[in-house]
Amino acid sequence: MRKISFYTFIFLSVLFLGSFSMAFGEMMTSTVGVASGDVFRYGYTCYFNSNDPTAVPPPSYSWINQTNYFMVNVTGVSGSSVIFNTMMLGRNGSSSLGVCNMNVGTGMVSISGYGGPTDASNFYFMARNVGMMGRMFPSSNNSPSINDTLMMNYAGGSRLTNHFSTSKSESSMMVNSDFYFDQATGMMVEWRQQSIQTNGNLQTNSTEMMKITSSSVWAIPEFSPSIVLLLLVVSMMSIATAVTLKRQVSDLSLPKHEIKKTYFKPNR
Repeated sequence: MRKISFYTFIFLSVLFLGSFSMAFGEMMTSTVGVASGDVFRYGYTCYFNSNDPTAVPPPSYSWINQTNYFMVNVTGVSGSSVIFNTMMLGRNGSSSLGVCNMNVGTGMVSISGYGGPTDASNFYFMARNVGMMGRMFPSSNNSPSINDTLMMNYAGGSRLTNHFSTSKSESSMMVNSDFYFDQATGMMVEWRQQSIQTNGNLQTNSTEMMKITSSSVWAIPEFSPSIVLLLLVVSMMSIATAVTLKRQVSDLSLPKHEIKKTYFKPNR
């Protein structure tokens, strides 16, 4: 019985090491933190204020502020590429659709149809588990870097979040953009772009903002097959160890048989 338990333990140990190697290798080499079927929904709003009596909001603002939600739906993952659909759903039931592909290793993006605001659509994803000062797209030498990492509340939970910001000047206009990403998945959780236009004492501020409101990823945790296998093997090893220990305890508790000694007297 002990021999069988020993071989069982060896078999499970080998299986455990193999599963651990697969899971560890996957975690170390994959830059993609999302999977097919993951869905992310955002609120999308715009703000406009100005002391210039002649300034008017961009025509798109009224349409955007009638948005029910903006959605990113991951339909597939291939290597470092994420294939996803986008949908802008209006309160009146109208929708604008897009089919997109992004490589989180290089940062390259392709969009067919409506992929959302131009500034944000280039940064829906970044590589997962990248920290402060790390490159957002590890395979690109021109990749932007994370400015800082902080804890922020999104979709009902506190999450370790990466922050990336840009600033550029266009004639008399200053454009500042802030991007926030969930560090574990590399998914964008918030985008905000502020445009400030000055003309003497007159100033016009325009702001567009997207912020995540819900996600299927955070509602139901997802695990890769190799990690599931690793957890299964650990459970099996725990059960096998418990059974072995129980048998050993049972063997020790059995009554010992008395051994009668017989002495023979030598003949004289």
